[in-house]
Amino acid sequence: MLKQILGEWKPKWHEGRWRATLVVLPIIILALPLGVLALPYLDILNDMAVQAKAKPQGQYGWFSDEQITSERPPVEGTIPQGYFPYYVTEKDEEKAAAAAGLNLENPLPRTKENILRGQAIFNRICITCHGERGDGSGRIQGPDLFPAPPSLHSTQAVKYPDGRIWHIMTRGFSKMPAYANVLEPDERWAVVHYVRALQLAKQKAEAK
Repeated sequence: MLKQILGEWKPKWHEGRWRATLVVLPIIILALPLGVLALPYLDILNDMAVQAKAKPQGQYGWFSDEQITSERPPVEGTIPQGYFPYYVTEKDEEKAAAAAGLNLENPLPRTKENILRGQAIFNRICITCHGERGDGSGRIQGPDLFPAPPSLHSTQAVKYPDGRIWHIMTRGFSKMPAYANVLEPDERWAVVHYVRALQLAKQKAEAK
């Protein structure tokens, strides 16, 4: 039926044009509403979207044969907030611990508050191996369990500088694992204060 109507209908323009019209017209009818809906989301003037970008303290592009810096470089010696510089670079375990003992000092004052803070951390993490008094009698050591760690009251441990004890907690030593990913730097320093309190308490008890 449709073929008969189209065959009898003779448009005034060229036959190829009206055939093209039959193809293009439905496309326009469908595309026009979609275009109207998308118009509010079209970014015609998108200069802000295509402008040059740079990361902080980075460099990009050239201007008068010189690179453009997005920010001024930081003052020499500047460190990121929350970053703790650690200058012990020795690879040998013993040399690194010795260097830490010489170069690192406890930044926390030896106050009752910091000692109690160190005690809370020690009793939560360290006590399982080192024992309540730091003598290596923790609950997880024994013949069929883990070997006892060295006593924190040994002559050698008592002579350790604070920085060496902190380093051992930070990077580990011998069979002791590193706790840098468990405790913050100041938390480890607080534990050092508590270890000193344990050592002093034992010395006073033996002196009586």
